[in-house]
Amino acid sequence: MNPRQNTSENFVMVFPEELCEKAVFAVKSKQLQPRDLAVLVALLGNVNWRSGRAQITPSGLAAQLGILDSNCRASISRLRKQLLISRVVNRATGEAYFLINPYLAAVGGPQRRGHLWQQFTDSLE
Repeated sequence: MNPRQNTSENFVMVFPEELCEKAVFAVKSKQLQPRDLAVLVALLGNVNWRSGRAQITPSGLAAQLGILDSNCRASISRLRKQLLISRVVNRATGEAYFLINPYLAAVGGPQRRGHLWQQFTDSLE
């Protein structure tokens, strides 16, 4: 990934217990593949610290990781099935982005996480 040009910091809080319980256990139980975790980490690296959204395409993620587009899309599908991420399309603007399950990783304080959780659960319907 490229460093930010404006030298600002971007950060996402990752909750290790949830990461182990959800993602690592899913690898152990063969519901996820190890490369899926690389896609998850790349998504985390693209989360905007203000909105909590990862505004990147699957093709963009594949390019960042140096993997085939089809492999990246398969990883995204498995991550979605495990409810670790969701894909949102804003009906009004057509804008597409990914959300990370806020119990796995989040931006902001508890109130912001509550808002992100609402967005995340809404996106699953």
